[in-house]
Amino acid sequence: MRRMRNVYTRRWFSTFLGRIDAAIVELEVAFVARQMPAPRFAKILDLCCGPGRHLWPLSERRYAVTGVDRDQDVLGRALARPGSGMGERPQLIAGDLRALPVASGAFDGVINMWQSFGHYGAAENGAALAEIHRVLRIGGRLLLDLYNRRFAERHLGHREMQREGVRILEERTMVHDRLVVQLRYEPQSGPAETEEFEWQLFDPAQLAALATSVGFTVVACCSAFD
Repeated sequence: MRRMRNVYTRRWFSTFLGRIDAAIVELEVAFVARQMPAPRFAKILDLCCGPGRHLWPLSERRYAVTGVDRDQDVLGRALARPGSGMGERPQLIAGDLRALPVASGAFDGVINMWQSFGHYGAAENGAALAEIHRVLRIGGRLLLDLYNRRFAERHLGHREMQREGVRILEERTMVHDRLVVQLRYEPQSGPAETEEFEWQLFDPAQLAALATSVGFTVVACCSAFD
């Protein structure tokens, strides 16, 4: 069965976000804490938060965290995610990054993790970045975790994976500045499923130029969280 492009299925979430090594999450959260140290950046928006793997760890570091995602079912999973009880309970909101349902200047920091930006056309992607700028206070910070376009262009083609007893076939192609990823899931029992995603990708200079055009100033450009 073929799925609509850029709509993440339950199969995708369970396959790729069902089990994330805690050490990976801690590395990412520690990076956020270094770039947005509390209490100066105490109020953080986790944009496209998914099932919330960063929400609770940030909360436990005494951040006030709000998660936004367009997927109501995934927000339900984030709400049910167990926490240690050490921090403030994250707030969760259903919304689209092109029209965020939050007030202007409401946040000290915004994080947008694991290639969750660029789903739309070039004009809409620019408008979405401007919308993120709107919800940050003066002096606030945005952390974008994205694929580097030049790296992606050198790593196209086919690969196979095994996850939770499911054989996964992946095909990556570039169409102009857009990365197209096609996935086919072949479980040991039951029908195969396919889905497709695409994003506009940027190299660091292109992203810096776009960010500057909507009011941001580049603070740092990194290739890893360490």
